Amino acid sequence: MQSKISLVNNEIWKTITRNVGWVAIVYFLGLLIALPLEMLMTTDSIYEEHRYFFQADNLFQYNSEIQSILSIALPVLLALFLFRFLQVKQYSDFMHSLPIKRDRIYHMFAISGIVILIIPVLLNALIIFALYTPLHLYDFLSISDIFEWLGITIMVNLLLYMAAVFTGMVTGLSTVQGALTYIMLLLPIGLIVLLGFNLPFYLYGFPDQYFMESKIEAFSPLVALSLLRDRPLGPAEIVIYILLIFMLYSLSLWVYKHRKLEAVSQALIFPFLKPIFKYGVTFCFMLLGGTYFGRMEEGSIWLVTGYIFGAIIGFALSEMVLQKSWRIIIHIRGLFIYACSMAVLVILFQFDFTQYEKNIPNTSEIEGVHFSNSFYYYRNGDQPYYLQDLENIDLIRRLHKEIVANKGDNNHNSENAFFVYKLKNGKSIVRNYEIDQKKYAHFYKLIYETSEYKRVTNEIFNVKEDQIEKVSVHPYGPINKRAVIADSSEIKEFIAILKDEINDATYEDMRDNRDAYAIIELLQQDDETVTEPWRVNYKRLEQWLDEKGLLENARVNASDISIAYIARKDDLEIDHRGYSHEEVFAQMKKLGKVLKITDKTQLEISLENTQGYIGGSYIVAFYYQNERSIDIKSFSSERVPEFVKQYFE
Repeated sequence: MQSKISLVNNEIWKTITRNVGWVAIVYFLGLLIALPLEMLMTTDSIYEEHRYFFQADNLFQYNSEIQSILSIALPVLLALFLFRFLQVKQYSDFMHSLPIKRDRIYHMFAISGIVILIIPVLLNALIIFALYTPLHLYDFLSISDIFEWLGITIMVNLLLYMAAVFTGMVTGLSTVQGALTYIMLLLPIGLIVLLGFNLPFYLYGFPDQYFMESKIEAFSPLVALSLLRDRPLGPAEIVIYILLIFMLYSLSLWVYKHRKLEAVSQALIFPFLKPIFKYGVTFCFMLLGGTYFGRMEEGSIWLVTGYIFGAIIGFALSEMVLQKSWRIIIHIRGLFIYACSMAVLVILFQFDFTQYEKNIPNTSEIEGVHFSNSFYYYRNGDQPYYLQDLENIDLIRRLHKEIVANKGDNNHNSENAFFVYKLKNGKSIVRNYEIDQKKYAHFYKLIYETSEYKRVTNEIFNVKEDQIEKVSVHPYGPINKRAVIADSSEIKEFIAILKDEINDATYEDMRDNRDAYAIIELLQQDDETVTEPWRVNYKRLEQWLDEKGLLENARVNASDISIAYIARKDDLEIDHRGYSHEEVFAQMKKLGKVLKITDKTQLEISLENTQGYIGGSYIVAFYYQNERSIDIKSFSSERVPEFVKQYFE
């Protein structure tokens, strides 16, 4: 004869199966459609072109959107339905009146959820194994790829599930449980982003772009999950996620055993969590308000306004959740204490109590330093360049010190100075400043004109001449022509002259904002391409191309232009957010005061002195007759030709 406890256990298992068994069915069918069925429809040995178009690097690339939605939504929904008895009084009273200890109830419900999440993934993995040989999946995937998909999917599902179980233990409302789960999973990366946007207001030189793109996706399983098709999880992430699963399982059990039964229907069942929730929400909304107002409108007044506005909204929303009503009573005293705490924190930052701004390493500590105009120069490419010459390191340190010393004069400038010090102890110090580069031109000139700087910032110095198959020179403009150099001796001559031009270029040449004549492409034997601009001041290169009969096709010439119109920028109505070259050209033709050029000499002078964006004082529209295309450029104030000045004076 079965014992009463055994009968109760059987009934609980039946109840669980009836209530949440559908989740396993939905999950199984969803994965079946996303993976095995997709493979059957697109991977057919008869039609080779289908096999080509569906080549995948991993199983997460098969209908990645469907897989992500299933993994993000179903584990949380499962936890909500499984532990619904904690949020409904009658259900809670019934469950806890049964002759079973709490820890046994918890294990039964929690483990049943784990099984429900594992079985659909395991069954689909078995189906994929069965299809592996018949569909020739080994052309795309290895057996280890299937095991990797199986393990990572189960791990992520269990992590999201246990996070939802844990939040269910600290709240008495299902809606709050769902919301808290996603907030908890997104909170680390959300705080990093908000702090990254706000810290530059207080820490002069804080590199927000570098900070927010330093693999922060690993701090949120949800974000990491959405990137699995392109970014596999690292060993450290996997270990941390597995440890979190076990920690959340144990912590949830402990909380459940200490949870009061009468806490049903309360937003947060433990009193000490309420102020944490309230001021945490207030802090996040304050940062959000500061981010919006501080970025949209410059100035400390707007920044403070954003903080105040965001803090009030966050405080009110948290009170609505805790009081379960929109008709709430704002506790002014708590808000006042919070405001005073934030004010003290802001004051401490103003005095640089962390010594962040003054932290410039000594020359003896530095192994190398990256110095550029943007974080993206550091990020692009396989390896960022570093300057290691002691003279350059000393110059960059002196420039850095002067920028920090002139902190108040550097605000609201558009040019960036990005520093990365690679230290001998393996650490890095990264800073980014917005400055007026003209104020520090003497430093930039000394750094930019060194042979080391030119060598590390121009990829052509890393190219072996005997590995280059051909050189193509593509004119900069809407024209279909190019010059090609295929003879090995001529390639060596060309590269030698180009290197000399780069080495002889002054800082002023490198700062020249005029459009390059062309883009030079060096095609190597391994099909890798190196590109360099042909700057206007590379006269020896121009002479060499002319001697070889290549100049006509190497750049845009006056013969390519049938007519050009020049007008004052102030006389035109141009939407800087987006404009059509044809519309600007038509508008210029209708102007009363417009200079029309057909003289070849004047066209050559115009081509040599224009820049590609419309920031100059005069707008130039070139009409390419053979191409039937229009190119809109401009003259900067220092590059306006004399014949243009004479016409408009």
